[in-house]
Amino acid sequence: MGKVTKKGRLKATAGLGEFINSEKMRLFDGATPERQAQFRRAERRHVIFQAWNKVCAGTREGKHVTGLHYVAERDELIVYTDGASWTQELTMMREIIRARMDACGGAVGNIVVKTTRPGFAKGPRE
Repeated sequence: MGKVTKKGRLKATAGLGEFINSEKMRLFDGATPERQAQFRRAERRHVIFQAWNKVCAGTREGKHVTGLHYVAERDELIVYTDGASWTQELTMMREIIRARMDACGGAVGNIVVKTTRPGFAKGPRE
């Protein structure tokens, strides 16, 4: 460990990953059990999105998805599409997609498909 300056700063170099992990542990350790459970559910968001991309990225259906939102409190993935016909198509396929996501390690309780509001422009990630 490095020396401490007059201002109380540590004279040592630490990577951003180390800092983030230590802050995450500090926040997690000081939280109530309910809040810890909420943190765990929120961290699953990355795993859920990764599983969605493994299953649907590059597919005919996936090209019509304009957004994803994971609601950790309800263990629900909300999928936004660019048209009502694609909303209907993905609604019919949601159990197949959910099972394939589960096989990729991204189990989710429910998938809800909604149509994007008119005038919404899809972001640069295509």
